[in-house]
Amino acid sequence: MNIKSLPELDRPREKARHYGINKLSNIELLALIIGSGSKDNNVLNIASNLLATAKSIEQILAYSLNDLLLINGIKEATAFRFLAISELLKRKGELNSEDHFINSKELANRYRYIIGNNKQESMYLIAISIKGKLIFEKELYKGTSSNLISSEEEIIKELLDSKAKFFILVHNHPSSSVLPSEDDVLSTNHLLVRAKKHNLIMLDSIIVTSSSSFYSFKDEDELLD
Repeated sequence: MNIKSLPELDRPREKARHYGINKLSNIELLALIIGSGSKDNNVLNIASNLLATAKSIEQILAYSLNDLLLINGIKEATAFRFLAISELLKRKGELNSEDHFINSKELANRYRYIIGNNKQESMYLIAISIKGKLIFEKELYKGTSSNLISSEEEIIKELLDSKAKFFILVHNHPSSSVLPSEDDVLSTNHLLVRAKKHNLIMLDSIIVTSSSSFYSFKDEDELLD
């Protein structure tokens, strides 16, 4: 069925204009981004197929260009629209104020778009000045948290060289469980203790997945005093 053959208020654009964008379903919102259908498939069917294949909006936003182009009816221009939206969501949470460093939810929301869908565990180091300004954020590794122990000296050296005072760790769990493993707890607090000897303060260690769930060591009182 061609989209134009639907009643006017059942078409995503007209429905949004009349009732407001917040009244649209996920499929209708995706249809607006896709824009138009093909001769074999209307835009709502393409959107439905995309969501059924990805299984979640989060997964769609984590798709690569090639992933998107595998969906029947998604052309390169449409795929780049999705990539642009995903990149804007990452930048929306750019670290530029002290509030971001003390708000675990904001940090988790930013990083779930960056590493939440990674198939391997990844960890980021966020270095912060004594005045609460971002100095740098850097990916430490991809692999397993056991890599952290061997890189502790390098982490501390980077923090000292950049004249950081505070730092935060963020890593993902490909398993989709945000609960820390025993290795997570041991390696995090091992680094915290070593860093303290150099007057470096760990503010938090956060675990993210592709969902909105996250685990904050600070919030859960898992950081050693």
